[in-house]
Parts: sequence; C-alpha cells; structure tokens
Amino acid sequence: MRLVVATLVAASLTSCGTASPGPEASTAPVPASVQQLLPYYGSYADGRGHVLVIARLGWFFDMKTAAYRTIYATRSPSRFTIGMRFLEPTPKFADLSFSGQTLTVSESGQVTTARRIAYRETQVVIPAQGAQLAGAITEPLGSAPHPGIVIVHGAERGERQIYDVWVGVYASMGFAVLTYDKRGVGASTGTYPGEFPTTEALNIYADDAAAARDFLARWPGVDPSRVGFHGGSQGGWTVPLAILRHGGGAFAVLVSAPATTVDQTDLWAGFTGGGANSPSESNDQMLAEVRRASGGYDPMAALRAMAVPAIWVLGTNDRTVPTAVCVELLNAMHMANFTVHLVPTGHGLLVNPTGLLSDDDHSPGLAPDLVPTLKQWFADEVKAA
Repeated sequence: MRLVVATLVAASLTSCGTASPGPEASTAPVPASVQQLLPYYGSYADGRGHVLVIARLGWFFDMKTAAYRTIYATRSPSRFTIGMRFLEPTPKFADLSFSGQTLTVSESGQVTTARRIAYRETQVVIPAQGAQLAGAITEPLGSAPHPGIVIVHGAERGERQIYDVWVGVYASMGFAVLTYDKRGVGASTGTYPGEFPTTEALNIYADDAAAARDFLARWPGVDPSRVGFHGGSQGGWTVPLAILRHGGGAFAVLVSAPATTVDQTDLWAGFTGGGANSPSESNDQMLAEVRRASGGYDPMAALRAMAVPAIWVLGTNDRTVPTAVCVELLNAMHMANFTVHLVPTGHGLLVNPTGLLSDDDHSPGLAPDLVPTLKQWFADEVKAA
C-alpha cells in the first residue's frame, strides 16, 4: 500500500442540512433555499476553464481556489452572497449574480464571468431487488465513451442532490456520474433499511450500489470497463461489499471511510459525540480502547478481496472514524492497489484543525489539492482522467 501524507485536502458534501429560504436580512443573512437555487445549480466555467459549482442545497465550490461556502439570499432572486468562511455570512467575500446562462462573481473589485457548462442530465429509474431507485446521470458532451462513477451514500437518509458538488467535480474530469436516492427515500421505492450499519442493511445498500453500477455500465456513451464507485463515510463499507458480492467496479474512491468494524467506529465516535464535544480521554487512551474493541460488521473480508485500484481520503482529526487505526489496518494488508491520502481535517473533510463540528463552520473551504490529487490518481491508477 502506498501512503501519501498531504498538508491539506478536503471534501465535505454531507455536513450540513438543507438551507432555509428567506430574504436578505439587515442583521442576519439567510441561507438560500433549494427553490431559490434550482434555476442556477450546476457547473460554470470561465474562459480559462476555471470551474465553479453551485449546489442546490446551498453550497458554492470554486475548484481553483477550493473555497467552499454557504450561499446566502438577497432581495433579488438572481443575486446571492458568500462569506469568508463556510457558515459565516459576514464579512462578505463575494457577490454571485446570475443572468441567463452566465454567473458573475464580484470579489473586492475583481470580476469573474463564467458560462454554464452544458452537461447532459437524464433522469433514470434503476431496477433493484425490491425497489426502483430514482436517479440521474450527468454526462459531459463531446467524444465518448466516457468513464463512469456511481456515488454511494453515507449514513444519511440521502437524496441525490446531496452530491451536487461531487457531480460537478467528476463531470469536470470527463466522467458520466450517476447519483440516486436511497431506497425508500425521495423518489425511490422500497423500504428504507435505516441509518445503522447492520450487516443486513449494508448488504442491501451494497446490492443497490452494484445495481446502479451495472446500470451505468450499460448506458450509451459510457465505457463499461471504466465504471467505478465513490463512497463516503458509511459508503466506505458499502462499496467494497458491493464489489465483493457482485464483482465489477473498475476503481473505488473512499472518503472518510472506515476500515474498522462498526463497533470500533462507534466507540471512537462516542468519545466526542461524533465531534460535538471535546474528547473525553487522551488520544492515546481512545486509540488503545478502539484497538481492543471488536464486534459489528467487519469490512476486512471485503477489503482483502478488493483487487481494483482504491484511494482513501482520511482526515487525521476525524471524530467519527478512527483514522489512525484504519491506516494501521490498511498498511498491514500490504495491498499494492491501495492508496491512502491523509489530511488534517474532520469527518466532513472541511479544513479543520480540531475535527470538532463547531470548527467546520469557520472553515475557509476545501483544500487546494483535492481536485488535482484525484485527477492525478485517476490518471496514474485508472487511466480515466
């Protein structure tokens, strides 16, 4: 296994809930709502290929500077603002103005104009065992076939719009991207298995992920030999299990993903309430207890069987997943196809020196080398970017 230690790298797409609607307020700017951003969500590029992403849940991501900010409404339906930090509206960092297919970003006298990237988005229904999964395929225009990637949910009761930013990132790399609502959630049918990762629930989620992968591999214009997975948090258990149970999958991107058992992971998270509180014991004491623990679903069998290229992006300050123990386990496997990228962040992978949830709010965004790191890994390991 190749171990890469980075100064900063981040990706947080599930750390906040849906923004609330409301007009601009003189004392407290209000986050923009899904309805307000629906006409504008997507990716925009300036004349130099500088890509900006607008997410329906109220997030702005600048792929060049790695700024990741909450979008705030104004009195105008086509004008918004962003602050200097993730969840701090003031002081204002920039104005965002939309006109037709154009986004203008005005920041301290500097103006950037970007045009909406014309991706093709198709609403699809994926047949799965006991369910129909509602999803969307976003694909670049231009020469095909494209590599493909299926984005697999974490523990959240997830709908596909949670991953708008990741769709923008991967589509900008030339991928056809499939996102879907979890079964029993959003427009998907079937029974929701719940958030807790029992073996039964993980098997269901793995089977659904494999069905989505097979669906994307059959999509016109997609290269079936280059279709893989992105799994975050609990999705890091789901993706290797999907590959073990069904084969297929050309690669795996695993962010904040545990290599520990469910009970070890829950024990670690319990020390801080998943980052809500300061640690109850020293770091050495907590890690020692995690190493001694066992029980719950164990991903080791699936990981040992996973022969495809895989990259883990793990935060050294993660308060939900015990990164140090995960790295020990992955190192001990001596898997040449595994790469681990360590970053000084919390579970959400926002730039955060403590990993505490309250400090996510003050983060300037994602790390500058996030997109370049993934691009280089795909080029080296998957030949897909």
